[in-house]
Amino acid sequence: MTRTGRVELHTHLEGSVTPARLILLSEKYGQPGLLTACLNEDGSFYRFEGFHGFLNVFKHVTSLLRAPEDFHAIARDLGVQLASDGVGYAEVTLSYGVLQKRGIDPLPVQSALAEAAAEVAADNGVELRWVPDAVRQWGVDAAWRAWEAAATAGRELGVVGFGLGGDETAGPAADFADLFAEVRSEGFGVTIHAGEVPGMGAAASESVRQAVVDCRADRIGHGLAAAADPLLLATLAARGIFVEMCPGSNVATGGIGTWADHPVRTFLEAGIPCCLNTDDRALFNLDLEGEYRRASELLNLTLTEHDTMQKAARKAAFDCLV
Repeated sequence: MTRTGRVELHTHLEGSVTPARLILLSEKYGQPGLLTACLNEDGSFYRFEGFHGFLNVFKHVTSLLRAPEDFHAIARDLGVQLASDGVGYAEVTLSYGVLQKRGIDPLPVQSALAEAAAEVAADNGVELRWVPDAVRQWGVDAAWRAWEAAATAGRELGVVGFGLGGDETAGPAADFADLFAEVRSEGFGVTIHAGEVPGMGAAASESVRQAVVDCRADRIGHGLAAAADPLLLATLAARGIFVEMCPGSNVATGGIGTWADHPVRTFLEAGIPCCLNTDDRALFNLDLEGEYRRASELLNLTLTEHDTMQKAARKAAFDCLV
């Protein structure tokens, strides 16, 4: 099936909560103090410093997502954001690990998201699919529980893949190899956050290697650390592993210093399929149009290269875009 608009493969539902929606949720649950912890003085955008500051804001935001209708509302909001950004298809990550840690059953939430996706398709012309994920530092058993919930929801409720996020230093990807063998055997895509913080040194590239070799990931989220490892770059290229790049996010969290430092061209020249993504579009105040524009201005990416990335993204989509 041919679809119009850009494709985005790495965007977190929780990171799409707009400041306006956060204000409504804080009023709903009687938590006005969270607004001053998350937003600037006039409530128009999120504020934080560095990666740990971002994680604190992310925790505050997710603490206000409590009922299926809350997730339905933010999915509808995301549909509006994507449509205005020229995105026609998006695979959206939702942390089942966080839901279960907070005592929330993912299945009613996923049902609400499936309803919202149908409405977004009808009203905004955007197709949404869902990629639940687990949190690596909470252990393998918790990850299995998250996967079991995702498998139960299944493609009927729009689930097309399963992922792994969290602290790379606290949960080596290799620990989850058996889990992802099960995910693959059930016909779902595998995407793993890895190599997001090059400052980890050799451990960062090892994280990518484990995700690819041990877990047989179809896609890698971020993957920055691989740029400094020629053998790992060759492995990614030889295996056709897709890298979900998020330059604006990496700058915002301090993973890289500036946009001009992002190694997207290194990956392209190595023959590795990749595309640009927003990661947490509302929290970082990003849009995909802006990411591609900055890639042109600051990294000298051509329109042909943009097109190449989007074609690769269609091919890498877990919903089998062609």
